[in-house]
Amino acid sequence: MSAAEQGAAGSVRERILAVAQELFAEQGYAGAGTRAIAQAAGVNLALIHYHFGAKRDLFKAAYLRGAQKVTEARTRALAEARAAFPAGDIPLETLVHAFVAPFMLNGQTDEGRATMRMHARLHTEPEKLGEEVLSTVYDETTLAYVEAFQRALPGLTRETLCWRLYFMMGAYRYTLLRTGRLEAMSGGACDSGDFERAVAEIVPFLVAGLRAA
Repeated sequence: MSAAEQGAAGSVRERILAVAQELFAEQGYAGAGTRAIAQAAGVNLALIHYHFGAKRDLFKAAYLRGAQKVTEARTRALAEARAAFPAGDIPLETLVHAFVAPFMLNGQTDEGRATMRMHARLHTEPEKLGEEVLSTVYDETTLAYVEAFQRALPGLTRETLCWRLYFMMGAYRYTLLRTGRLEAMSGGACDSGDFERAVAEIVPFLVAGLRAA
């Protein structure tokens, strides 16, 4: 295959992924059919099967399109923190920011927002699919952070630490849903779409929760 042909194939694959991400985000796994995705992407159905195989694999690839940027940013942030604190005593605030900010700030882009909408739908998708997607995308980086958090919080048992990290994930994921509750409670003074402010507010909140007796 020539370079031009490879480029054309890559652009077709990317177009399919972009459309699939939007339709899966809007309609869910069951609602977005591969035929509708092919039509919206301007390709024939055979091309979807050629590039991605089964619908399940297309869904995972579409989710990974945005989520991979989160895991890559988290990995870089942890590597930078380890380099800055070679003795291993990474401040808790640094760890929380490194883990939370990539996920939350990803919501500033169209691609990131589509990923977040897909993420919000995972609990309504086929159970095994949701588990498989989350495990494939996040397990490696999450487990690396668990070890780093354990070093920063030696007084916590691993079980308690895992509970608190689980609660932390729930807090920042709910924030990204933008339910309108923040605007309602604040009388419009707060904007749940201000992700920079959200990171600045949530980091000390989470640090206090992780440090609680």
